[in-house]
Amino acid sequence: MNQINKLREEIDKVDSEIVKQLNKRIELVLEIKECKKKSNLPIEDCAREEEIISNLELGESDEKFVRDIYQVIFRFSKSRQR
Repeated sequence: MNQINKLREEIDKVDSEIVKQLNKRIELVLEIKECKKKSNLPIEDCAREEEIISNLELGESDEKFVRDIYQVIFRFSKSRQR
């Protein structure tokens, strides 16, 4: 059981870092929103979304799983830009 607790502690650390990085991403999205607004650019950029996904190093991750997660991230990002 001690091994499980140690692994769970590591998962908790990873989860905390994920949330921290998601918050940083949101901050950057809001900065991009202002740049797009000034330049009169559209919110949605499908080519950029594909670029982001193709640049990811998936390692052991399932590609569909990662794509699904990023679709949620992209939807949220676009909603924050509107």
